[in-house]
Amino acid sequence: MGAKILVVEDDLESLKLIGLMLQSRGYQVLAAQNGPQAIQKAVTESPDLVLLDVMMPGIDGYEVARRLRADPRTAHLPIVMLTARGQVTDKVTGFEAGADEYLVKPVHPAELLTRIEALLARAARLGPSVVAPRGKSIGILGCKGGVGVSTLAINLAFTLVRGPAAGKRVVLLDIRTGSSTLALQLGLRPQQGLRILAERDPAGLTADAVLAHADRHASGFLVLGGLPEPCGIAPPLLPPHVEAIMRSLEEAMDFILVDMGTGLSEANRILLRRLRYVLIVTEPQRISLLMTQALLAMLDNLEVGRHRQGIVIVNRIPASATPGKEVVENFLQRQILCVIPPAPELAFQAAERGMPMVMLQPESLVATQFRQLAEHLVAV
Repeated sequence: MGAKILVVEDDLESLKLIGLMLQSRGYQVLAAQNGPQAIQKAVTESPDLVLLDVMMPGIDGYEVARRLRADPRTAHLPIVMLTARGQVTDKVTGFEAGADEYLVKPVHPAELLTRIEALLARAARLGPSVVAPRGKSIGILGCKGGVGVSTLAINLAFTLVRGPAAGKRVVLLDIRTGSSTLALQLGLRPQQGLRILAERDPAGLTADAVLAHADRHASGFLVLGGLPEPCGIAPPLLPPHVEAIMRSLEEAMDFILVDMGTGLSEANRILLRRLRYVLIVTEPQRISLLMTQALLAMLDNLEVGRHRQGIVIVNRIPASATPGKEVVENFLQRQILCVIPPAPELAFQAAERGMPMVMLQPESLVATQFRQLAEHLVAV
């Protein structure tokens, strides 16, 4: 039997035409005429692909896609949005909701079938989906050096344990054995733990073995990072070690925040395949935005779904001197998740005292933005 395709379309005539076309090519067709019905059938009928209309009464296609991506049972499903809404903003919303393809009606049947076949072939190459682990892993990746990746990771970890993830187990991980500043920024003594793990057999890297080398910050989250020595001195984490450490932490922790630094190293490519969500950190400055644009294109090439991406702007100078949020969104053709406002004096004081900015001034505008970001990450 051919692949099973769930067609979600509130117009009965369109539903019949699409169904007949797919059946003529040997596909099994499931039908749904509204959002709740589509979500129920996606869970109970286990389709291989969802062909999704956007404009439906009640729950529209965007929300259906978001709910499918949020459920581990359906998060892996290829989703093709087929709709009359063809504005750039509509497409951006569709991709951010979780669509793998976005086609505007009317579309030639040959093109539709080609897109469906390509997505099914890709899903077959990637193999059967794995049930998502309990721990939610979130990567923080800079468009270039110096945009504040480690600072964002530290303040986010603190905000999670003191806010929407209170009572949960949170770990902050830096996979770089060198050039790591996490301990210094948190007033902790740098440890050899990550170097020791890099020299061990990855088969023995259980959760207990990994967490034995983690420090605990006074606020409650765990920290596992490298040393503040130049890269190349300590042996790097090899791919099997990255996989083993992440697997162990996902089994033991509720939230895993990963300071990925910059670039698409082999370790970061492995992480991108595992992470539930990745924050892209940039700044409203020409060079940074151009590099962000290039990074986002590479993430698309690596098939990192846009529903798993969020862009955060860290602004270091007065907003009047930089392009605004809407300008940046138009340039990147992506929505901005959060803008961290400039607070140079607060940042300096926090660095000197070895503590997160949000711990030093919990009622500041910076702290408010971090709370909103933390709440979003808990919800995704």
